[in-house]
Amino acid sequence: MEKGDLTYRIIGCAMTVHRELGMGFREFVYCRALAIELREAGIAFEREVWLPIHYKRYRIGHRRADFYVEGNVIVECKAKLKLQGEDFTQAINTTSRLNIRDGLLLNFGSRSLEYKHVFNTAVKPANSFTDATPVMVGETGADLFDARHYLPDWLLEKMQRDRLNGKVRP
Repeated sequence: MEKGDLTYRIIGCAMTVHRELGMGFREFVYCRALAIELREAGIAFEREVWLPIHYKRYRIGHRRADFYVEGNVIVECKAKLKLQGEDFTQAINTTSRLNIRDGLLLNFGSRSLEYKHVFNTAVKPANSFTDATPVMVGETGADLFDARHYLPDWLLEKMQRDRLNGKVRP
């Protein structure tokens, strides 16, 4: 990681957030603050992006990433006292299965910002993947990716609240 490198700039933004907020907030607070810092630094990003999960040469699902920065870097944010082994495993797995070269794991919950840069050296061209079919994975339904378990939790919860409150979706 060199000065001026995209990951270096992202970590700088994260350090600013941590210096301003300190520890003790929930993850979404740090994500919102980081979004402000990235925007002010002129770094293009998308928040809460659903990216395809790859298995062999197939796309088999989607996973939400906290940040997808300039189409090159996945950023996963945490707000815990200390990063654990499973956090590193998740970050490595995320870059690999999402077919992204660079990933950053940021933890705002400790006294000082913790960060880990993870790499995927086996990135494949996007056109080498095809969608798995329901038959291949033993599921029924016309579209594998419209299945209930691929919807974001917040949308499922909203749909359930609407149903309970008598609001029917058109």
